[in-house]
Amino acid sequence: MRIHAALVLVLSLSLIHLSAQESERPAYRQTLVPKEIYVGDTAQLSYSFQSQTDFYALARAGGGASKLEGGILYFDISGGYFKPMDSYCSVTQLSMRQVGMTYTLVLNFVPWKTGRLDFIPLDMGKLCKADCGTVIRLDPIEVLSLSEKLGVTTLRPPAPPLLLPGTNYIVWILIILLVLLLGIFAMLAVNFSATVRHAVLLRERIGYRRNAFMTRLRLKKLLKAQKDDPDFARDWQQVVRSYLNYRFGISFFSVTSRDIYRAVSQATGDMLGIEQENAVLSLQSVFIRTDYIRYAKDSPDSRKLPAEDHEAAFTSGERERLIELSLMDIGELEKEREEFKNYGRV
Repeated sequence: MRIHAALVLVLSLSLIHLSAQESERPAYRQTLVPKEIYVGDTAQLSYSFQSQTDFYALARAGGGASKLEGGILYFDISGGYFKPMDSYCSVTQLSMRQVGMTYTLVLNFVPWKTGRLDFIPLDMGKLCKADCGTVIRLDPIEVLSLSEKLGVTTLRPPAPPLLLPGTNYIVWILIILLVLLLGIFAMLAVNFSATVRHAVLLRERIGYRRNAFMTRLRLKKLLKAQKDDPDFARDWQQVVRSYLNYRFGISFFSVTSRDIYRAVSQATGDMLGIEQENAVLSLQSVFIRTDYIRYAKDSPDSRKLPAEDHEAAFTSGERERLIELSLMDIGELEKEREEFKNYGRV
């Protein structure tokens, strides 16, 4: 019995130790935009983590910040912090955004080699130029090969022209033309990935605009339809959920009304602007209101006084205000943020 009790005690202590180690591991989320990058592309890596350290105060006090604009802290990396990566990657900008105790580091870079790309550790003490022991290690990413994707392995050199007596000038003209053609071909090859990316982005933007346009038409048509309040609330939710499905690329039909904002934040990696966040919160409040209209009829809450505050029915002019607010929120979500203009829609 003593041996059995000792084994139980050792096992319990081991589990406690493992739980303590697991709790010490910091939670983080890393997002790459765009998800597929090629040599020469401009990409953006976001790293979100939680910390009680005030990095904003440390950077301002130590002189590690180049500027603070719109709530975003831009680190001064002109001193060559990322110089060890110059041979395979150019880091153009490092910034930080804070929401409560959650920080999001955003690193803009251009890769120059294919394959696995390892980033040097981000020593927050050196970056802030202050006393801080936080070191962030970014997960490696994969830089794809455009030639492998297209199935191109080698460029075949042109066969030399036959030299015939008295035709040297023709040969030189052909050489010059060939050099010009090769130069044009090289320029097109360098810009091909950017051209493909812009074509994909253009197609996506057209799809987003069509989605928003059709949603506005359905909402205006719904306002003119003679429906009772529960049916109106149900149809409004179906129209807006269909819009959100396409807009953010995930299904919102199984998301509860109170989880709309959380689902959008997860889909965008918490990279919404303040105006867009307010628009999502506004739509969420309308979802909650229409839920009450749909399901609270004849409930005890709906019989409370005053009736205009508790009755499960729209007040006078509320439908018009609801549609107008929805159109304004959709318009705000469709605005393109300047810092993401080259990477799709957020």
